[in-house]
Amino acid sequence: QRWKVDDVVDAFAVHGVNGLWGILALGLFGNPEENIGGNGSLYGGNQLQAQLGASAVIILWVSAWSMVLFYPLHHFGLLRLSDNFQDQGADFMEHSPAKAYHEA
Repeated sequence: QRWKVDDVVDAFAVHGVNGLWGILALGLFGNPEENIGGNGSLYGGNQLQAQLGASAVIILWVSAWSMVLFYPLHHFGLLRLSDNFQDQGADFMEHSPAKAYHEA
């Protein structure tokens, strides 16, 4: 809420944070003895440096493309649904609840 981000499905928490953890975990836990390309710092390797660098590149890339895509949508008022649409709910407005839900 502090950054005024409306992420109702927690896409950033699921994909962003967990994806970043997956990148960094290889730099920590990659075991060279398993012959799958790991060289983690817990096994004396230096893979964490490469993973941190790759993470920074990914964050910059995603941030840049997000601004390129979302700023024009926000500027022209196309980023959010209308207040009426949100009040009624996407299920009611788009997904034909009479067919999707059975009244008990």
